[in-house]
Amino acid sequence: MITKAPLNYQEGDGNTIDLFIRKFSAVKERKGSIWLIPGGPGESGTSLYPLINQFSELFPNLDIYVPDHRGTGYSSKICPKEESITSSDGMALANDEWGTCFNYMYNNLDYVKAYTITNAAKDLSYLINEYSGTGERYIYGVSYGTQLVLRLLQLGTVDLDAAVLDSLVPLQEDTTYDLSHRSLVTNNVGISFLEQFDNAGSKSNTLTNQLKKIIKRTKTDSAFAAQLPKQDLAILFGMMLDLPSARKSIPKIIKDLKDNHFDSLYHTISQINSFYTDYAAAYPSTANSIPLTQVITASENNLRPEMTKTQVTEESENLLFKSPLPNLIAENSMPTYSRDTYFGKIPHQMPTTLIINGTLDPKTHIEGAKRHYELLSDSNRSVSFIQIKNAPHFIALFAPKAFKKSVNEFIKKVRN
Repeated sequence: MITKAPLNYQEGDGNTIDLFIRKFSAVKERKGSIWLIPGGPGESGTSLYPLINQFSELFPNLDIYVPDHRGTGYSSKICPKEESITSSDGMALANDEWGTCFNYMYNNLDYVKAYTITNAAKDLSYLINEYSGTGERYIYGVSYGTQLVLRLLQLGTVDLDAAVLDSLVPLQEDTTYDLSHRSLVTNNVGISFLEQFDNAGSKSNTLTNQLKKIIKRTKTDSAFAAQLPKQDLAILFGMMLDLPSARKSIPKIIKDLKDNHFDSLYHTISQINSFYTDYAAAYPSTANSIPLTQVITASENNLRPEMTKTQVTEESENLLFKSPLPNLIAENSMPTYSRDTYFGKIPHQMPTTLIINGTLDPKTHIEGAKRHYELLSDSNRSVSFIQIKNAPHFIALFAPKAFKKSVNEFIKKVRN
């Protein structure tokens, strides 16, 4: 369903936007509701639709609500025409739509600057209070969704019985783990993964050393490089860390490349492409909103906005595992909004909360999550932290058994 919400939540401002919410009714006798908040910030609620059965099993007595963040899915868009479902490439921006999208943004700055994390949190507050109904109230957020849930809790306008934060983002002012450092984070996790295998081998022939030689060879051996994909090999290895099946193939790929065999690399790349192509493909609102992602990232989540693409390249030159994100967010050309009083702060009060993070998360690093948890738990004793050994980002999706066990035990404590 679609409902109207204020654009700015300012007294006297009558401008509104559309917010889309999808409801999945409780499979047993209803006792309350749970709200599922996707990552992003450019992801729509469709990224969580494949997990509805899983959440229905965990919370059979709760209605499940999945909203589309303002700027995504069927909610109002930053570029209404170009990100429309009826545009040439659907909700994704086609090449010839970027120019008109930029023009629209700069001709409507007040509108674009309303697409803030705080306004999105106020959207959530409005939706939860308006549509939850009676009974228990729970909320789940993953990745950027954890940041949005914490911003909601800062507002102090919603009563919740419990919250589950999956793959907790670092504190906004954490200069070690912000988005501009994503390649360094990814490389750290990749090296940690390889060390599990390196400990059993000779120091001179470890997988880490083999990969170093392979990466170096891509820059010095043109015949070897010509047989590789055009994308930076370190970025491809970084992408493999996100998917357990692809990550499992890394040792074999390294050994094969050492011997000039390329089939396992291309097979794994095909696996990754298939996963992202097929995941939630049945929904036309799946496409990420790049304008929203860039606006929020440049405004709040990039602590080195002055960094150039050249500097990004220099910083990541010798990394074995990289992320494309630092280069994408460098030299931002989209409008930004001013940070508000909620930036970098933590909620004064929190419901009983479970934080769950993987020890090999290449996006929201386990140490960044721990630092954030320590600050949250200092002020709120109701916050607990569970780390899942060797799990990547997005525990509910990629480590569902561990997620189910941890959440079941958590909910039992909440209800006792």
